[in-house]
Amino acid sequence: MRQDSDVHTPEGRALHLHSRGAGGTLVLLEAGLGAGGASWGSVLDALPEGVHALAYDRAGYGGSTPASGARDLGALVTDLLTVVDAVEHERLILVGHSWGGPIVRGAAAQLRERGRPVAGVVLVDPGEELADLYFTRTARAMIGAQGAVMPLLSRLGLLAPLQRSAARSLPAPWRDVAAASVSTCAAAQAVRAESRHVTAGLLGLRLDPPPPLATAVTVVSGRLSEGLGRRMRDELTDAHRARAEVEGGRFVAAEASGHVIAASEPELIVGEIRRMLGE
Repeated sequence: MRQDSDVHTPEGRALHLHSRGAGGTLVLLEAGLGAGGASWGSVLDALPEGVHALAYDRAGYGGSTPASGARDLGALVTDLLTVVDAVEHERLILVGHSWGGPIVRGAAAQLRERGRPVAGVVLVDPGEELADLYFTRTARAMIGAQGAVMPLLSRLGLLAPLQRSAARSLPAPWRDVAAASVSTCAAAQAVRAESRHVTAGLLGLRLDPPPPLATAVTVVSGRLSEGLGRRMRDELTDAHRARAEVEGGRFVAAEASGHVIAASEPELIVGEIRRMLGE
């Protein structure tokens, strides 16, 4: 059964949680830029019994309170750790999609430094500093455009129908929740605030590479080119493969998926989580 609840940051902001199941193992899913926690609905529904599966809305998305200040990588990692600290668990697997990939990597690194290493990390078509394409003018323009266009679409009343269309492949009732969580003016402003720091966050990781996570890591890479074009998609997949090698982990090609693997091939993600659970 799906359950909704909130946890609160030290400054009193609410972070809204979407969860299923219960147990000592917590599987915590971090969405990409412009997506709320309900975008993980197909994965949440398919995780096994005895697992507490949880996704959440970042600040300004869905039921989460907007945040003031820079929404850079460090701030997003801090919020994720707030959720980790608030939810009781014995074992933790972190899953991150797109921009959520660097966020969960940062959280896993900090938890290791605290003496609380995670049991595994699954990176789903993640943003990746090993990919040169993120530092091109084209990529910077695309990321900037996403941040700039969403508030405009919201003011024009066009954002909600676009988000409903984007969420159509999700099962009910996740479909409506996912669309609504990123259709508000607050969500549009949150996307804009985060987008301003994506390139800088990846550049910081590139210039000062963090050590390997020293845990089980899987990188799942979409193979359909979609709007990227074949060359850029291949470059990104090569970077994902390199990330798996750096981490001493597994690389999995999602042959039937582009970027949003959680909607098109959720079974691949669930399979990697089950593998980490020893099933």
